[in-house]
Amino acid sequence: MGVGLNPFLTMQTEFMLLAIYNKPRITIDQVCEAIGVAKQTGYNLRAQGKFPVQMTGTPLTADIRDVAAHLDALRDKKD
Repeated sequence: MGVGLNPFLTMQTEFMLLAIYNKPRITIDQVCEAIGVAKQTGYNLRAQGKFPVQMTGTPLTADIRDVAAHLDALRDKKD
């Protein structure tokens, strides 16, 4: 693909994440699970300002759409 994210694939990824987590915002622990990063690594990356998904609020949560976009971007890099 390369030029940009395919909106259809992003939508599929969003639906998959919604089916798994059953809510539109997920915790940092759940994001780590979804993107395949160990929890401690995720917390370390967050502390360094290098976590790949935007997290907000207390407790820290991410929008499912941002997590889906990150996963799709990873898939596009492999293509």
